Amino acid sequence: MVDDAEQGVGEVVRGADLADSTPRQILLYDLLGLPVPRYAHVPLVLGPDGRRLAKRHGAVTLANRRATGQTPERVLRWMALSLGLAEPGERPGLTDLLARFDPARLPQEPTVWDPTSAA
Repeated sequence: MVDDAEQGVGEVVRGADLADSTPRQILLYDLLGLPVPRYAHVPLVLGPDGRRLAKRHGAVTLANRRATGQTPERVLRWMALSLGLAEPGERPGLTDLLARFDPARLPQEPTVWDPTSAA
């Protein structure tokens, strides 16, 4: 927290599972007299078993996906679909995705990662 303030961190984006701890952290920032960053909580990505993907449980990295032969375009398409920024079969470019992005329109429910059907 102190190191974030020292580095000038003004925005924090993290998983929705950490939303409950945000008020405590804001209180600590206030008590320490530090500037409070803006927080955004995004839906989690879950494995097929319903558990949160993380380092301790089947994290899926870009290197993992490349090793299975998936192209960066395919990975981007899956992310765009999971965020509601693209329709199935559509291949929007980065400019399109940026124009469509609106944090208020992010899905509220977790996305389930299924490696057998990922875009």
